[in-house]
Amino acid sequence: MDKDTIHEIVNFINSRYDDDLPGPVKFIVKRKAKKIEKLDVNDIPESIRKCTIEEFILILKDAYSKKELRF
Repeated sequence: MDKDTIHEIVNFINSRYDDDLPGPVKFIVKRKAKKIEKLDVNDIPESIRKCTIEEFILILKDAYSKKELRF
């Protein structure tokens, strides 16, 4: 993936969550986001690696609405 594409993705994520969150929430989110540093692609199940981002988001939304997520 080229640098421009990566930059576009990072900017999108930053713009979505930068201004909309109060300070204390940002603090908690940053603490949880640090777990990304420990993430190993090889630990991710094959089912997640094969689904599209659209499918992944729909799965998360559905699981959230059914209160199946533990966060």
